[in-house]
Amino acid sequence: MALEILCTVPLSPEQAARVQAAAPGVRLHLLPGRVRPEQLDEAFARAEVAFLFGRELTGARLAAARRLRWIQCAYAGVDAMLGAVPELRWHPVVLTNARGMHAATIADHVFMFMLAWARRLPAYLDQQRRREWRRLPMRELAGETVAVVGLGAIGREVARRARVFGMRVLACRRHPAPEEGIEAVVGPADLRRILAPAHWVVVSAALTPETRHLIGREELAAMRSDAFLINVARGAVVDEQALLEALRQRRIAGAGLDVFAEEPLPPDHPLWTLDNVLITPHNAGAMRDYTGAALELFLDNLGRFVRGEPLRNVVDKERGY
Repeated sequence: MALEILCTVPLSPEQAARVQAAAPGVRLHLLPGRVRPEQLDEAFARAEVAFLFGRELTGARLAAARRLRWIQCAYAGVDAMLGAVPELRWHPVVLTNARGMHAATIADHVFMFMLAWARRLPAYLDQQRRREWRRLPMRELAGETVAVVGLGAIGREVARRARVFGMRVLACRRHPAPEEGIEAVVGPADLRRILAPAHWVVVSAALTPETRHLIGREELAAMRSDAFLINVARGAVVDEQALLEALRQRRIAGAGLDVFAEEPLPPDHPLWTLDNVLITPHNAGAMRDYTGAALELFLDNLGRFVRGEPLRNVVDKERGY
């Protein structure tokens, strides 16, 4: 019997052929972009495997997908999918994600923010526009402390690069355990203990009910006045109103933000107006060939699925990551 695969990720003909050739009897239903809802309804009802971004899944489609055994999400974060389809948490379908795929590029983005602030790039760009030649005081990363909040693949890559820069690394994760090269790893209850000495706070934790507003007023109050907050996780991990107040009042030095509570960030949002904020449009994970990288992960997992082997990146749907 053919293995029915629903794919809403936009594959080229060559990429689609690789999926077809990955296992005997594969029947690929490629439905990227704008398709009629009834086409997706029918494809979900037939599918045993789904390779998608997540927004295509609904409660009704999940209920009708009686043959569905595995969903490969092309994103690392599955909070939006689990939020939109809460019954997925208890459904027997296996959910895998793309965690780890973005670690290097998101770490690049983190250090873009850090170097921009440390070496005063926003101020120098302003001076360049004014054709003004004036040297400004700067700081170096070596010898400074970074607190990494969330020690998954992204957090570990940020920590690894920070050590190369000669930085002291502290970290917080749900289940604290010693990590090579990290001076201290604490649990959420001790988060403020690593925020207090940090010059840089990098938020890379998955969004779950437990991590929503993990960085709130008290945590921001615990930070140094010369510290910067960098968020490459999800907007809701940080209490945005509390952050806005801290930035306006200069209780922290500034922020580099790639994610927001509401996206796109509304044009009238006050964060746009602050001179101590750098904003990017949720693209820290952008890569030269995102689809190609996601496809390689899917093909590896598809081979494992066909052979009955454990899949990579299985999500604990109760925890949300």
